[in-house]
Amino acid sequence: MEPPEPPDESDCCNSGCNPCILDVYEAQLQKYKDNLKKSTLRPLEVNSISPSSYTIFVVVAVRRISPTVLLLKFEYADTKDKTPNCFKYNCGQYLLLRGQDGDGEFTRAYTPIPVENEIKLGFTTLVRVYPFGRMSRLLKKLQVGDKTSWRGPYGDFTINYNYKYLLFIAQGTGIAPVFSVISEIINNPECESFIKLFFCCCDCDDILLRNELYDLGAYWNFSCEIFLSNSNNLVKKYNEVVHECKLTTNIVTNYINGKNNLQTLICGSDNFTQFFKNEVEKLVESNNVYLF
Repeated sequence: MEPPEPPDESDCCNSGCNPCILDVYEAQLQKYKDNLKKSTLRPLEVNSISPSSYTIFVVVAVRRISPTVLLLKFEYADTKDKTPNCFKYNCGQYLLLRGQDGDGEFTRAYTPIPVENEIKLGFTTLVRVYPFGRMSRLLKKLQVGDKTSWRGPYGDFTINYNYKYLLFIAQGTGIAPVFSVISEIINNPECESFIKLFFCCCDCDDILLRNELYDLGAYWNFSCEIFLSNSNNLVKKYNEVVHECKLTTNIVTNYINGKNNLQTLICGSDNFTQFFKNEVEKLVESNNVYLF
């Protein structure tokens, strides 16, 4: 672990970012000092991204995967005096992208997702673009070769393999951290948890990572059900479970009832997340519910 690079005072945009880059630096400095006390002869890992300072990543691919969602790939392209040898993050963690417009600097959070043949010092993420979104105005203009500034990773989620049942409830691009976590669990040969995903989408075009989720269905302990608000032009894959309706509390209740040792993990819009959190906590202890 390298000592964190002190941020400039100007790196704080005074817009209430959580976490603030100045607070992160202090925490990372303490972590570095603690790590020195525990250091061993293990190979030194130098991450290509830092939570305490911004790093330049260049756009290497832009692909539209739905009318409103882009899949973006980035590669390390900084000129700072360091030689990274990895891009390291824990599943479910997020990164902050820095934007700037006429009103000043701001940040938005995005989750890296695991993909095959990922660039060693890079990452891939899903982003939804909105008609009048502040960051969306910048994302719509991104082209291969453009430079972007990122910091991270952040997030305190840790997989608990002691749960027998893991229920994931995701909405839209909320599938990103959920897919990252599920992929990690599935690839652990010692995991014996049963994994269920309820994925809520606007329509057929909005079923993000559809092929990847379909492939996960080959594992004995994973099953997925997709819920569509609008089912026009729906064509189902073989053995794919797609409901032409919204996810209801009765469906969630019926799945949870009778299952002990269950954890529920939820990711979506604020209203979506809070609604299902309130409903699930009527059935299980609140410490068994995690919100991304």
